[in-house]
Amino acid sequence: MMKGVLNIYFKLPHDKSFGIFSKIINRLAARIIKRILDRTVPSHFLKTLDRYPTGVNLEPRDKEIVISLTSFPGRIADVWIVIECLFRQTYKADKIILWIDKERFNMEELPTSLKNQMKRGLEIRLVEDLRSHTKYYYALKEYNNSFVITVDDDCYYPENLIENLMKIHREYPNSIAANRIHKIQFEDNRIVPYKKWSHNFSPKNSVNGAYLLTGVSGVLYPPNLFDAAFFDTSVFMEKCKFADDIWLSVNAFRLGINVASNSKFNKDMIAISKTGEVRLLNYNSKGNGNDSQLRAVLDHFKMGNLEKYKNSN
Repeated sequence: MMKGVLNIYFKLPHDKSFGIFSKIINRLAARIIKRILDRTVPSHFLKTLDRYPTGVNLEPRDKEIVISLTSFPGRIADVWIVIECLFRQTYKADKIILWIDKERFNMEELPTSLKNQMKRGLEIRLVEDLRSHTKYYYALKEYNNSFVITVDDDCYYPENLIENLMKIHREYPNSIAANRIHKIQFEDNRIVPYKKWSHNFSPKNSVNGAYLLTGVSGVLYPPNLFDAAFFDTSVFMEKCKFADDIWLSVNAFRLGINVASNSKFNKDMIAISKTGEVRLLNYNSKGNGNDSQLRAVLDHFKMGNLEKYKNSN
């Protein structure tokens, strides 16, 4: 059921294909599909657990693939559904690690659903909380010689999500591979507000653009990309505490790392149950938090307005 309805959703025309009409169709389809998935997926997963005794790859690889995510108390009860989506990927990871705040969680009181998944490959680490940055920070530091894939803790992920990231990586091996990106827009020599960017952008041929990667849909980082400045917690917790995508994207610009994508999943992901109600969306997007945090990071690194990318494809 999940595979079929998600396939339909991601094959619908892009939001801008037929103007406002296509956007309305996509939003309506997303609401209907969410209701279907919320009613059917959890029970289906529970009934079919025996088909997936392990959720990770057990065969040797030259470079291991580590999936990294974080969560907090408001979502922890539903995270097992996300993990199950990751366990059932067509291209399996070697590790799946959930990093959670050591001050708000302890292993004994975690949901039984997560404890059971630890027997099938899930790793849970208690760490210092870095807000949304927890999702990538510890994995990129500890597994700097591996492929690290970040995802969010609140979406129904298609079974070929990781497979598509690997496809993008094979085509652009020196780039960050993202399933979904936004294109930063400019007026004269200034970056326009986030709301006016080209959201869910589908690049045709170029990866050399002013692209903001969006972690919610899955992002693959090749080994050994970032420098010491990238891992400076004091800076990102001050300048963009609530916007890990901004920090990651600006540092990619700073270090000359391209972001590659395709049109496979260039739509908003479907949120699980009520998890979407506690997203940072209201602050970062609707509350203009992305704009202020982007400006703060660009100023910190003295990067102006990304003028070199103004006319990029």
